[in-house]
Amino acid sequence: DRHSILVVEDDEVLLNLVSEVLATAGFYVCAARNRNEINTEINHRFPDLMLLDVTLPDADGFQILERIRGNPKIAKLPVIMMTGRSDVADVARGLALSADGYVTKPFKISALVQAVNTVLGIA
Repeated sequence: DRHSILVVEDDEVLLNLVSEVLATAGFYVCAARNRNEINTEINHRFPDLMLLDVTLPDADGFQILERIRGNPKIAKLPVIMMTGRSDVADVARGLALSADGYVTKPFKISALVQAVNTVLGIA
């Protein structure tokens, strides 16, 4: 049974690259580029993990993570922040909001896949 991953990223090129790599690694991948698409995907088919960009056109990824953690129905959803915001304060904020991981752009694709596998408990 394949794990499903919701990739939240507004950069079309990066979204396609990450989606393709994860699909090749055996995951079922769905994508969202904004808040509305995130809601649609979570309500349609609840993912096993979310890769969440911090900077979206209509939302802040930290606020989205805060809302997820505050919603009892989806609070346990594993979330890995995937962002260009690499300041210590940003990383600390993501982890304080209970992100399961924090991957900074630019990242090695292998490191991203490893982070996903680790959070999902895949050897």
